Amino acid sequence: MTTAALGQLAVVQKLKSLGASNVVVQKEGNKPFITFIAPNGKTHKVMTRAKTAGTWQTSTRYGIESVVDNNGSEFWVFIDLGREPNAFYITPLSWIRNDIHQAHLDYLDKHGGHRAQNDESTHHAISVKRIAGWKDNWEQMGF
Repeated sequence: MTTAALGQLAVVQKLKSLGASNVVVQKEGNKPFITFIAPNGKTHKVMTRAKTAGTWQTSTRYGIESVVDNNGSEFWVFIDLGREPNAFYITPLSWIRNDIHQAHLDYLDKHGGHRAQNDESTHHAISVKRIAGWKDNWEQMGF
């Protein structure tokens, strides 16, 4: 099983343990996501990112400047499978999009407006320190 699949499974199990119902893994194109109903009755959509070491990997394509929606129903859950117990970081979709966007702009500013090696690359790494404030923040999803 891949790290991504293990992470998604761990998030599904965690959601169920917190009282989520109708937990379903789905796909839009090649992008898997989880939908569920929280104990407060609200339906949520979650994308997961998993790692066993280092940083989480994603794409700059997710970086979009947007208004942070603290009442939204879409989230990213980052899971660190390299820790016992596993560590979960739950960010609103709008927040992580802004964070990726701003971090990429800051990176480009440091490198004269270009990627250090390949301007065509969309690779983007997310470190724990960038999302540390979101650790175990399940309350925002109605738990």
